[in-house]
Amino acid sequence: MLDAEIAHYLLAMLVVFFGAWVQGMIGFGLAVVSAPVLYLVAPQMVPSALICVSFFTALLGLRRYREQIDLSQIKYAIAGRVPGSLLGVLLLSFATRETMSLLIGVSVLLAVLVSLSRINVQVSKQNLLFAGFISGVTGTTSSIGGPPVALVMQNESGDRIRSGMSAYFAFSNLISLAFLAAAGLFGLDDFVMALALLPAILAGNSLSRKLSLKVNQRIIRHMLLLICSFAGVSALASALN
Repeated sequence: MLDAEIAHYLLAMLVVFFGAWVQGMIGFGLAVVSAPVLYLVAPQMVPSALICVSFFTALLGLRRYREQIDLSQIKYAIAGRVPGSLLGVLLLSFATRETMSLLIGVSVLLAVLVSLSRINVQVSKQNLLFAGFISGVTGTTSSIGGPPVALVMQNESGDRIRSGMSAYFAFSNLISLAFLAAAGLFGLDDFVMALALLPAILAGNSLSRKLSLKVNQRIIRHMLLLICSFAGVSALASALN
């Protein structure tokens, strides 16, 4: 039993390391990469502990891009996150394990479709509010809240996306955690589980800093889409079995 727990912890460390690296490179992706795998090997970590992990990662992004952060636009997405997170908590109150797997699988595959799409969404107050609302629902129920906001910001510069998403995740994850805590779905155990993965977060973020200018972003994107597609299909298969 103990060996299985150690194996699951090491796998969680590896998945979070890769997710933190991806998020450091493109601005989001930690939960997209991590949630499907963690829900299979350590379901107690999803969504609360993983949202806390995402918060820690966002703090590193804030520190990294502190001179480029501009809240003039992203504040609307943060505002939209509040009612979306409230709806997400209400949905979690009735969710079964199968429903959770389904939510994660659908969220991941939608994230892949968004990444492949050529939809040109303008950065506006209304679009950011709506993206924040959808992000609140998916982010609170499955921990995957980045894609809707990233879609709206996709035509911004790389550093602007990464700095904006870091600011968004820092505030939005706190909002989700506050609602989850009020509903009794986030507590000290979740925080400790997230804290145990801090070495993986730091290592993944550090690697992204070193490789962000050396690795072809297109290759990373294709790898991420392939891995996420497999993870999303696996989560759906788990929900249907």
